[in-house]
Amino acid sequence: MDYNSLVSTKHHARYALMTMYFFSGFVFATLFSRLPAIQQIYSFDYAHLGLPQLCMSVGSLLCMPVCANLANKYGSNRLTMMGYMVAFVFVLLPIMPSQFLLFPVCMAYGVFASLFDIAINGNSILVEKAYKRSILAKFHAIYYVGTCVGALVAIVFISFQLDASVHFSVASSLVVCELGFLRPFLMREKPKRENKAQGFHFMFPKGLLLFIAFIALFSRVIEGVVSSWSTQYMNQVIVLPENFAPVGLAVYAAFMAVGRFMGDSLRARYSEPFILMACSLTAMLGLALMVSSTNFYLSVSGLLVTGLGMSCLVPVIYSLSGSQPDVSPGTGIAMVNTISGTGFLFGPFMVGLIANAFGLRVSFFYVLMLGVCMFALSFIFWRIKGKNVGK
Repeated sequence: MDYNSLVSTKHHARYALMTMYFFSGFVFATLFSRLPAIQQIYSFDYAHLGLPQLCMSVGSLLCMPVCANLANKYGSNRLTMMGYMVAFVFVLLPIMPSQFLLFPVCMAYGVFASLFDIAINGNSILVEKAYKRSILAKFHAIYYVGTCVGALVAIVFISFQLDASVHFSVASSLVVCELGFLRPFLMREKPKRENKAQGFHFMFPKGLLLFIAFIALFSRVIEGVVSSWSTQYMNQVIVLPENFAPVGLAVYAAFMAVGRFMGDSLRARYSEPFILMACSLTAMLGLALMVSSTNFYLSVSGLLVTGLGMSCLVPVIYSLSGSQPDVSPGTGIAMVNTISGTGFLFGPFMVGLIANAFGLRVSFFYVLMLGVCMFALSFIFWRIKGKNVGK
């Protein structure tokens, strides 16, 4: 491949992936912006409303052992075909005849969404290598741009009193169209068909890596809960009408995107332990502002601050995990995922249980306590690593 062809290929692949990340966020926002409608369709209380999210997480977790093998065998560009399955299953979510049939559909959605996520992230790494510079953070920022737009579009659909089934069908059709048009532009890789079985290794982190792992756990729980329950919170606690409730998710996602676009420049200026501590503090203060009052402006401001605080945590956590002196980068990240991967047990489903017993606002105080724990661990980690705030 000549130089001009390589440049053209990587540019096309980059914009194709940006669009795929955008629509991944768009579909996510569509789903959780219509959570009040899903609750009505299936007559869920708060506890049962957490079950579909739990099933999605379980499906995602169950497919993790085979994700790497499938990506190696077929290549990330071919594995993006799972996006079609995501679109197909997504349409089924609001139209199942009973809640008991909904749960296995949610599990299937978690499986296919996870495989598609692995595929586009894997292809993003190929593009990053072609560019010979870090661009992965910007892809993840685009995901939250899509989430923000998806939440705003949901406001329009709900305002025109369009059913969730129509809304989901439109979103699904857009995904099918963009996949059909853009998949040919992805970077191609040679599949690795000869894979030796590695066996199962339970890798438990130790020392400073254990601090990082629990910070990652709290981060995953908080990000998952705020993303999936913020619309319900604005509807039930702040008492916004259903057509305006997704505004909280839109604000949160918008400032997640802003923070991630700024992430690379922050990492060039400050040490990663300091960024971890500062972001954890910001997220904790945002959550405290959100739950401090049922005032609309305070709650939205809290979501804004929380989005900024949460935005840089994941890139920094993975960078720290992969740069510990005693382990290889891959092993460090795998160890952290061993702990943080259990986050689904303490996330949206747990919030549903607490909300059912004590009310939705009380359940967000639980999330605030997780934010306090995350900040405390981040502060200790920063003190251990030193107070040098400059690179």
